[in-house]
Amino acid sequence: FSPSGELDPGARLFAAGDPVVVYTSAAGAAVFAVGPEAAEAVATGDREVDLRAALADLASRGVARLLVEGGGTVHTAFLSADVVDELHVAVAPFLLGERGAARFTYPAHFPQSPARPLRLVEARPLGSVALLVYRRD
Repeated sequence: FSPSGELDPGARLFAAGDPVVVYTSAAGAAVFAVGPEAAEAVATGDREVDLRAALADLASRGVARLLVEGGGTVHTAFLSADVVDELHVAVAPFLLGERGAARFTYPAHFPQSPARPLRLVEARPLGSVALLVYRRD
């Protein structure tokens, strides 16, 4: 998922030999057109990636489960689009309090709420980290 289409053509992802599909915006597809030949660009929105359209395309390709890893921008996009069925959260025993510290999400409207929560289905220790698993009812 890259709205800008700006990806490093030398990234290992493109050298692995496996099919790579990059979901991007219409503007990003133009940028990506000069990128790696080992990948297919699929534009699903004008300026941003339309996540629902991208997920529908993945389903049409036979993808039934998708692991999404990313930073605050990716988490915000998927959670605010209400396309998350399962969420894994690792809680570590340290805090990042700097202004520019990485965030789990950024400000947005999230459909999950006390009236419509994700349900905790698992909590287990992994060394000094706690893994929490939530699912949609």
